[in-house]
Parts: sequence; structure tokens; C-alpha cells
Amino acid sequence: MQPLDWDDLTRELDLWAEAGRVATLWWRDDDATEPSPALDRLLDLTAAYRLEIGLAVIPAAAGAGLAEAVAGRPYVAVLQHGYRHRNHAPAGEPAVECGGARPVEEVLEEMGAGCRLMVRLFASRFEPILAAPWNRIERPVLARLAEAGYRAASAFGPRARMAGANSLVVVNAHLDPLNWKEKRFAGRDKALSGLIGELRARRTGAMEADEPLGLLTHHLDHDEATWEFLARLLEEATAHPAACWLGAREVFGVSPAPRAALAEARR
Repeated sequence: MQPLDWDDLTRELDLWAEAGRVATLWWRDDDATEPSPALDRLLDLTAAYRLEIGLAVIPAAAGAGLAEAVAGRPYVAVLQHGYRHRNHAPAGEPAVECGGARPVEEVLEEMGAGCRLMVRLFASRFEPILAAPWNRIERPVLARLAEAGYRAASAFGPRARMAGANSLVVVNAHLDPLNWKEKRFAGRDKALSGLIGELRARRTGAMEADEPLGLLTHHLDHDEATWEFLARLLEEATAHPAACWLGAREVFGVSPAPRAALAEARR
């Protein structure tokens, strides 16, 4: 079997166009704490394509420097990435901060402290959306996030798996182009296979057709091949009429007029 190439993505999107449909995508980036050349490169990409990213910030590790770095950037919605990004899972269990071996009240109190830090640092740039470290929110915590003041949550995989979110909006990520065992780009074939597979599943009804496809990145861990893939993906997907990138606020539905606000920022 031949490795996948960008023409394969075009052919999949052509099938969407033939069906009179448009695939929606959005972008989340995790683990932001401070200014860096990698963060600048990430935000330069968002500006080049006028695409609002959901930047997931670790509250306890962030400071005024990060707030200043995003202040002049119109294409950033700041999300909350847990509190310290610290694992509280029992030994031998998958890593989790939004849950683990703690009472739910303790988890919610910690997340609330993080939320207050985010408001102080980022003011209106911050949205009360919990993007979970390790993409895990245990169900007892998920069920009470809305009463704790959160509007939405984001993890990984089909949102149907996050049953019990009550009134929360759930918008997940689905594609991570990194190979985490080796901390490098997973390769074009694997990344495109994941992307095209997600698109095909929506087109054929194998999963929820209108669930936006989420791209998940980690700017601090990118090698050059990852940056090159991201730039090409943005170029290919924005050029095709059957693909539409949604801004982070827009995809969560937390802004009354997200497109108008972005249009104003572009002037």
C-alpha cells in the first residue's frame, strides 16, 4: 500500500464537495506557560491564516510574560489546561489531573483556583473552558464542571464518549501529529491517515457527522517536521472549498459574535 500524500486529502475533501457538504475543523494547542520562540512561531501561523486557536494554558505555571505575549495577538482564545498539570492517578492508572485519588470537591476547588488565576492574567481573553491535561476528565468531575462555572470542556476523541457532561459544551481534539514515545513528528503517512480517517468517518456516518475535527498540537514539543506538516495542512485545508476552519470561540459557541469580533481585529 502506497504511503498517503496530500493528494489523498484533496480526494477526500473532493468527496465532501461532491456531496454538497463542508468539513469543519478547529485547532487547540496545549501546555502554554511562558513566551518562547516556539510560541511565537505558533501564533505567527495563526495570524498568517487568520485562524483563532484555543491556547490551553497551565494556570499555576503561567505569568505576566505569557499574558503580554498573547495580548497583541487577535487570533488567540485562552483556555484553562488543568491547574498544575500534575498527575493524581493511583499507581498503575492512566495519568489524570481532573480526577484521580482525590474527592471531587478538592478537584473542583483546585480548578476554581486555576480559573481565578486565568481571569487575573488574561481578563476577557480567557474563556472558562477546561482543556484537560492528558485529555482525561473523570466522570464525577465532568458532571459538576458546569456548576463550578465552566461553559465547556475539551478532551480527545469522539465527544459521545463524554457522557454526563450535563449542560457543558464538549468539543474535543481528534488528531495529534506527534509520536509521544519518541517526542517527534509521527510522520506524514500516519498523520494524514488519522486526518483522512476522521474525515471519512464523518462523511460516511461512522461517527457524528457535524462534530468538528480537532487538531491538537504542543508547540513546545515540535520538531521541524511537525512545523512543516502544520503549515502544509493549513495551506491545503484552507484552500479547499469543502473544508472550513472554525475559530476556538466559535466552535465552543461562547462568543456572541465570534466572526464579527475577528473581523474587527483584522482591521
